[in-house]
Amino acid sequence: MENRHDEWDQCIDVNLKGVLYGLGAVLPIMKAQGSGQNIFVSSVAGHVCTPIGAVYSATKFGVRAIAESLRQEVKDWGGRVTVLSPGAIATELVQSIRSEDIQKGMAEFYDQSAIPADSFARGVIYAVSQPEDVDISEILMRPTVQMM
Repeated sequence: MENRHDEWDQCIDVNLKGVLYGLGAVLPIMKAQGSGQNIFVSSVAGHVCTPIGAVYSATKFGVRAIAESLRQEVKDWGGRVTVLSPGAIATELVQSIRSEDIQKGMAEFYDQSAIPADSFARGVIYAVSQPEDVDISEILMRPTVQMM
């Protein structure tokens, strides 16, 4: 594991603190109206660890933990919580990797395997289009060619 403290801090700030700050902003409104749905973005890496992805995986496991705790908290007043855990989706994520070796390997994998972002969007639409008494708690999606 390389000591990339600035990258670790950014990953934690975006993936965990960002989720928490967003919840702090929307939960009072949702609770006051007695309904609402939170969509969380985790990752396949929030289910399966890899040798080079410890910090990223830890934050995505954390997103799932926050979501499950929230689901239990909001169910009594009609809140819903969904976690989408995508695999390789064609986004700018690969460009954010600073290690050249890791970025090169990920870019090759994504170029060959990634599915379009609208695949992810259809997962969101599926979750939010369910009747009020249905809570799609989690969707794990990946390209059919992705092993992990």
